[in-house]
Amino acid sequence: MLKPQKKLNKRELKQDKLVIAWFKATDYLTHHVSEILIGLGALAALIAIIVWYNYDTQQREQEASVLLAHGKSAYESQLYSAAIDSLVKLVNNYGGTPSAATGTIYLANAFMQKKEFEFAEKYFKAYLDDYGSDPILSAAAAAGIAATFDERGNYAEAAKLYEKTAKDYHNSYRVPELLMHAARCYQLANQAEAAHRVLAQLLEKHPKSKFEEDAKMLQAELRS
Repeated sequence: MLKPQKKLNKRELKQDKLVIAWFKATDYLTHHVSEILIGLGALAALIAIIVWYNYDTQQREQEASVLLAHGKSAYESQLYSAAIDSLVKLVNNYGGTPSAATGTIYLANAFMQKKEFEFAEKYFKAYLDDYGSDPILSAAAAAGIAATFDERGNYAEAAKLYEKTAKDYHNSYRVPELLMHAARCYQLANQAEAAHRVLAQLLEKHPKSKFEEDAKMLQAELRS
């Protein structure tokens, strides 16, 4: 006569489930070992790439910062040709680094100081095209482009660009200055109506700026 099977208690049931799970896991590993190894290899490769990229990025920025320091030092000493030499190397060889972004503005300003306005325009535009994330430097670059036209006597284009910069960067502390430059250039371009319009905007929206008196004087001059 068959004896009735012994009923498993909770502990034995738990152990039985663990044994089954172990055999299932072992069976899965046996049949998928190649896929697992490929996946682990891919993960290891990805980690290696990330580590290498971070290391390379840090190294590039360290090297770029040295060139930026040399360029800034020469610029502040008014050695503009020496500044340009360092900053051109920085911009050409370390593009995409934070130091190259700042260096692009210094390079454009160095060309402005040497009155090489075409090159200044080129690098101000390069900052806006390649970087442009910093609103202060972006406003400086946009105003710099306008200044290159101003210096070359293209007052109509300079006026439009100064006014556009004031509009695009309306939160900048430089807005009153930009509007004043725009009005001056409109006057020089014989566009009195546009000059009046910009001056009215300056006095209405920035009545306490340091350009208030200059704006009123230019208004009076335009009316005479």
